[in-house]
Amino acid sequence: MHVIRPVGLSIASTTAVDAHAQWAPGATYPLGAKVSRLGSVYISSINGNAGLPPENEVQELEGARWIYVSATNTQALIDGSPSVHTSGASPLVVEIDVDGPFDSVALFQLDCASCLIESVDGSGVVTSSETITNGAEPVADWLAWLNTIFYRNTRRHIVHVSGFATHKVRLTIEGPAPSIGEVVIGRAKRIGTTLMERSTRVDRRTFTKIATNDFGVTTVQKRAIARDATYQVHAKREGFEHIERLLDDLDGIRVVTFAVEDDWPQLVNIGFITDYSLPAELPDDFFFSVTTQGVS
Repeated sequence: MHVIRPVGLSIASTTAVDAHAQWAPGATYPLGAKVSRLGSVYISSINGNAGLPPENEVQELEGARWIYVSATNTQALIDGSPSVHTSGASPLVVEIDVDGPFDSVALFQLDCASCLIESVDGSGVVTSSETITNGAEPVADWLAWLNTIFYRNTRRHIVHVSGFATHKVRLTIEGPAPSIGEVVIGRAKRIGTTLMERSTRVDRRTFTKIATNDFGVTTVQKRAIARDATYQVHAKREGFEHIERLLDDLDGIRVVTFAVEDDWPQLVNIGFITDYSLPAELPDDFFFSVTTQGVS
């Protein structure tokens, strides 16, 4: 098992376009109007909505005039929610500033034919890169089609592109309708060897609301899905105090966990490390479990 502790990210440039206009201090907004403000989308809950910057609204307040909806299209890939996507015309190009050294890039809900991930230094030189390819390899004739290579199509990826705080990470996403839900950039730390057996598993959680009224009519409100991952890990006592300290330091921090480098994409998860169990007396070699509660 490995864990990626993220560094801070900000969008340096993007070809994506926001769908909603920026909130204007002198404007008056009707019920249902949507505006962008500081990377977020808000919707007006009243008519004649004027004067209050949306980010100053107390969301928990009954009768709030501005209701938070989501991150804007340009900011969605770094908002912490994989279910909200950044999309645009192909190629969708995004440059991301990082505030610390990194050796891993995790991508979630990636929809593309290909995605080039590059680490670019302050002089504009590409220092490391990796390409993700989905779908079938292009062919020129029917004979080549018989030997077509099909790449594994998965929406969760870990790539090992490295750099420093002075670098940018550039994504070039191509396809019929390129989009991405979340990017996490940071340094990967090995916790132990993941055991691929029944105790290592993924549990799916849905936030879809299904209700049946007194007349037997069922209504469905489709919402996001989250995944919880539990890893059964083989570790050694020597040096484990550093691992235990790391896991404690990550409490309450959104991280990426994965089982094995370059394999088992279904066990790549983004969320919070909530629980881990250790034997009371640590032998030289021991087993313990770690659970990551996924975010939607």
